[in-house]
Amino acid sequence: MILFRTTLVGLVVAVALALSIPTAAHKAGGGKVRAGTITLNTTAVGFILGIEWGSGTLTLNNGRSYRLRVRTLKAGVIGIESITAHGTVYNLRRPSDIQGKYISGGAGITVGGGVGIQVLENSRNVIIELKETAQGLAAKIAAAGVDIQLR
Repeated sequence: MILFRTTLVGLVVAVALALSIPTAAHKAGGGKVRAGTITLNTTAVGFILGIEWGSGTLTLNNGRSYRLRVRTLKAGVIGIESITAHGTVYNLRRPSDIQGKYISGGAGITVGGGVGIQVLENSRNVIIELKETAQGLAAKIAAAGVDIQLR
């Protein structure tokens, strides 16, 4: 019974956080300048609290590529999944602007395979729009803090 209440409280908190986070799409309006593309490969595990780790590549419009490290802490996730994400990066003035903390929220279920969309924004107004494909078994109503660093 205690585990059920703890899980329920965790899910309620995660939903409240996810709903209170303004999405980058609403804040960005029409002021997005395409800077390049991004590919991420991560693994996520969790039971109420979850972690996700992996790597990726930022490729700028001029063809230069930069390796990335990704770390995420999630609230409101149960299961394990492998995630591949591809997307577009906007408002990047220099490669180091990709670094920093991003906030994200969402919900989904992965049973075998699943797809999703995510929009992230950091304090430098860098916006990342991702299309994700997941493999595994997981359920989430999650708020997440994502840390991206150059390797």
